Amino acid sequence: MTEDNRAVRILRTIPDEPPAPSGIDIPRTMAEGRRRRRVRRWSGGVALAAVTAVAAGGGTVSVAALRDDPEPVVSAAPSAAAVPVPVPRDCTVKLLPTGDVKKAIVSGGDPSGHYLTGRVYPARLKSYSVIWKDGVLQPRPAMPGQEGAWGDINSAGVAVGYSFDEAERQQAYTSTGASVTRLPGGRAVASGIDEAGRIVGTLGDPDNGIPATWASPTAAPVRLTLPAGFVTGEGKGIDEDGTIVGTVARENGESTGYLWRPDGSGRLMPMPTVDGGQATLFWPESISNGWVYGRAVRDIIGRSGGRSFASYRYDIAAGRYEKLPIPLGPPAVGAANGWVLATTGDFKPVIIAGRKVVTLPGFTKMREYVTTTLSADGKTAGGYTTDTTATEPVANRPLMWTCR
Repeated sequence: MTEDNRAVRILRTIPDEPPAPSGIDIPRTMAEGRRRRRVRRWSGGVALAAVTAVAAGGGTVSVAALRDDPEPVVSAAPSAAAVPVPVPRDCTVKLLPTGDVKKAIVSGGDPSGHYLTGRVYPARLKSYSVIWKDGVLQPRPAMPGQEGAWGDINSAGVAVGYSFDEAERQQAYTSTGASVTRLPGGRAVASGIDEAGRIVGTLGDPDNGIPATWASPTAAPVRLTLPAGFVTGEGKGIDEDGTIVGTVARENGESTGYLWRPDGSGRLMPMPTVDGGQATLFWPESISNGWVYGRAVRDIIGRSGGRSFASYRYDIAAGRYEKLPIPLGPPAVGAANGWVLATTGDFKPVIIAGRKVVTLPGFTKMREYVTTTLSADGKTAGGYTTDTTATEPVANRPLMWTCR
């Protein structure tokens, strides 16, 4: 559904690891990418989690390959994923309507599966926020500013997101249907909203921001407490019980996962195992029904250098990790029923149900995808294509998958 994620989303509009050399729409990329060092949904380091990439007409990758790591030794409790669970069946894919504009993305969705949010890209480097309901484009006003997108929306149709003003500062907004309203609190990013209308995000410059919540679209923001020794953070997402997940960082340090509980307490997320050793960081990517989904990062010490990554989900109540059955590209989006939407290392869209990996159908001959939202029952998913075609350097198409 924050800036570090928006970086990937734009860098993922240009595939991170293209299977073959491809052209890049440099003018548009520079105009968009200037403001997009980060993206919603999520991880403070998602861009590095996907790859450490340089994206102006080419790129270099300097991370270790994703590996099938051993299970984390955090708890001896049996994995709930071992219990047989239903799997998605008879999945279909649909191109979402965008009027006469071809290039568009899906940026979020609601738990019911009725709403999807996104952005369309008309000519001349402009873009506009949009909302679909049951696959139909809605006549809602667009977000003010540049490059706006609704990163999250609840089942009541209240959407949150942000755009950039003329000074290239992020400004957070909400949409309740006929109107778009700026969130109180000055410069901010709105990242998530729950069914009760509580909003989570970040105040100030995202590079040195403070995580915050808004009790409603009209309420003043409340800053979340940072742990001792940490100077900045981001609010990434909110679960239905009010638990907030985000990241915190020390001075000149990288971000790692943090949980703020409804009772006001907070704690750093522990480190699971990657390549037989303890992870250096954990980058959360989504939260749902008491589970956090994301990637563990381990810095490789020695001459080879680089980083290893492993995909996990974290049971907040039990305080234990479960390794997901395959390495996933960010973001890993968890549903309330336990299913996980993501992409594989070669950008195929998949849903994981227990230990079963179900590949979603592709759209026409497109081969590369970004997935962004999954309904609570796992039956509706959203995302978009990132292929290079003979006529488009970056052929984004907004998609909706439905399963039963």
